[in-house]
Amino acid sequence: MGVIQIVSNRPGAGKTCLIGALLLRFSQQGRKVAYYKPFSATPENDPDAAFISSRLLTAADSPQIPRPHSIPQTGEFTPTISNQLVQQIREGISELTAAADVVLLEGPEFPLAAQLVPALPARVVLVAQYEKGLSAEGVSNLVQPFRSSLAGVVINSFPVHRQREVKQGLVAALRGHGVPVLGAIPDDRAMLGVTVQQIADHLGGWWVQEPENTDAYVDRFLIGGNIMDSGPNYFGRFPNQAVITRAERPDIQMASLMCDTKCLVLTGGAEPTEYVRVEASQRGVPLVLVEGDTISTAESLSGLLEHANAHSRQKMQRFAELVQDHLDSEALEAILE
Repeated sequence: MGVIQIVSNRPGAGKTCLIGALLLRFSQQGRKVAYYKPFSATPENDPDAAFISSRLLTAADSPQIPRPHSIPQTGEFTPTISNQLVQQIREGISELTAAADVVLLEGPEFPLAAQLVPALPARVVLVAQYEKGLSAEGVSNLVQPFRSSLAGVVINSFPVHRQREVKQGLVAALRGHGVPVLGAIPDDRAMLGVTVQQIADHLGGWWVQEPENTDAYVDRFLIGGNIMDSGPNYFGRFPNQAVITRAERPDIQMASLMCDTKCLVLTGGAEPTEYVRVEASQRGVPLVLVEGDTISTAESLSGLLEHANAHSRQKMQRFAELVQDHLDSEALEAILE
């Protein structure tokens, strides 16, 4: 039975994405998989556990996800995990290992991780989100408390133009420090996508007609203005786009509807023409109406990526592809041995 605990150097580094990708990978190999998140800020309804149970562990015989514990209160210096709590977590893991071939644990943030990891019977993978100044020395110091159980480090979300710096610099330096590295995963636009519903909520817009496909993902915004290119050339360059344009520009709206547009954001507060409504309805493209002008609406999207999350089977499948392309498959399999 294999137990893998995924920890990270910071919140949002990609723990849930990697767990989701591995759940899909091992399930497709015919292994029975289980998931456990020992600690949560919202143990009654943890969003990660809720997503994984409803969208990834959907087989009838999938082991039930144990309820997380509340995060221990901070002591004088750092939070402390009691021996009793550690024993309860170990018992939860034991029940899962009896029912599954692979158990994936979503570990807590540091410094809790430094206390919990050595106390559990699991191999450990650290997901280190790339950031300026990330060094081999810093990562090596981070994993020191659980070096004996460390299966490997994954560098996640590095800019593509930093590939040489990461793969020939950081990864090589980590290995020089004796730290096993499973690979490095570059930024991927699809992982930053937001849903049409999130766009409408963020902009405070309203639907022109009965909305559909509001869970479609958008990873690019185009502004429909006084463009010089033809509609197909301009709007046909990218998939999964939302187009922002004035409600009084049916020519731009119709051109964008001919391409892979997931949503039209119509500015100025005016109603679109009837034939635009009909075309959008036939193609299943939602129309969102906002009061502001096109430029201010585009500028207001600056904080939208903060709402992006990993709770999408589509994103998990994409991350599984990235894992396949950029991580050492043999090393991943060896963790389970």
